Amino acid sequence: MYRNKLILAALSSTLIFGAAAGAGYAAPGDGPRQHAGMHGPHGPGSAAFREITYVRMLKQFDTNKDGKVTKEEATAGLDKVFAAIDTNNDGSLTPGEIRAYQKTEMQAMRDQRNQEAGENKGDSAAATPDNDDQGRPPRDGHDGRDGHRWMRHGGNIMRASLMMHRIDTDQNGQISKQEAVAAFDKLFARMDRNKDGVISIDDMPDRPLL
Repeated sequence: MYRNKLILAALSSTLIFGAAAGAGYAAPGDGPRQHAGMHGPHGPGSAAFREITYVRMLKQFDTNKDGKVTKEEATAGLDKVFAAIDTNNDGSLTPGEIRAYQKTEMQAMRDQRNQEAGENKGDSAAATPDNDDQGRPPRDGHDGRDGHRWMRHGGNIMRASLMMHRIDTDQNGQISKQEAVAAFDKLFARMDRNKDGVISIDDMPDRPLL
């Protein structure tokens, strides 16, 4: 159950805010297109974003485990994300609700990582008793590879917040369920490159492993 919450947290930006990035996907034959902030010189391109989104959706939403995400499965996943953020159940997401949700989930992820690091510390210390760094948890997400990972996640949240206005089409400062669904529909349509009604590995770009 906790694992599902972590995946849900990671997907909140991808499905709701990341849907706004769908406008940056190049349709077949259109050539490369970029969005400032999302596809800058140091950010993932549309192909990489599509692959990441597919993997995350597959892990959480592929309920029948057939390696494909149908529109129905994806919509059910969006409903879960929306409901988790909409704490007052008024059918709209406010910036405050979004920030509170992200803060809570990020803290839960840090706590879980620190707990796992603490559980592994004994084994690591026994194997290398003279190395004081073995098994040490990252300090608030700023040390080593773990620190870089937290920084990247924070950057994703920042970019997602900057794109909120693209989903809030009536510019009332909130994201209604209708606006979220409309943005997500565009994302799904662009990810379904072969237009067979599902998102699968066949929709992913052919790229070399290395």
